[in-house]
Amino acid sequence: MGLKKQSKDKGSYTLVTFTIKKNEAPSTANVLLLGDFNNWQTNDSDCQMKKEGASYTKSVKLENGKRYEFRYLSEDKGWFNDHAADAYVPSPYEGIDNSVVDLTAVKAKKKTVKKAPTKPAKKTVAKAVKKTKKDDLKKIEGIGPKIATILTGKGIGTFKKLGASSVKTLEDILLEAGPRYRMHKPGSWPKQAKLADAGKWDQLKKLQDKLNGGK
Repeated sequence: MGLKKQSKDKGSYTLVTFTIKKNEAPSTANVLLLGDFNNWQTNDSDCQMKKEGASYTKSVKLENGKRYEFRYLSEDKGWFNDHAADAYVPSPYEGIDNSVVDLTAVKAKKKTVKKAPTKPAKKTVAKAVKKTKKDDLKKIEGIGPKIATILTGKGIGTFKKLGASSVKTLEDILLEAGPRYRMHKPGSWPKQAKLADAGKWDQLKKLQDKLNGGK
């Protein structure tokens, strides 16, 4: 296995070629390349790797300055990682890591911004910008770093907002986030969040002792 990287367009993106060599795939079935760059969508025909004899390859154009998580999916043997990935990070599933292709060291091309003509300065009154309050949603059993980020991006970044959310709303957010999040059951999250928002940590602990992964 291996990742071949070729910078293109004066550094704005890199062409990454993913390769599974002979005898490295778990079977001879088709293999899909899935990751952050294609939203882990298994129904996207463009994610299928090209089979050349007993090897598989796929080239993807990725924006520089970012890290991308990915895995391979054999159509009959299931998921597996790239043994030559740049790094490995925990996935939303316990005990399973995702492979990483790291382009953070490659500087992204800076866009040239034309400056508008300077106008005479006007007197302005400085306004204080209130920072948006955020709670640590990972204190809710069943919510990990990835899901906490997804919820915050949907405007649910506090215990109060999570406690006021319906289970159906949370299920729809997980469904939209991709297939690897559909297994999570948010049925207890609003109840847990209400206890956390009220500072009832002892009651929250008793509730979580009865749960299994938030279920």
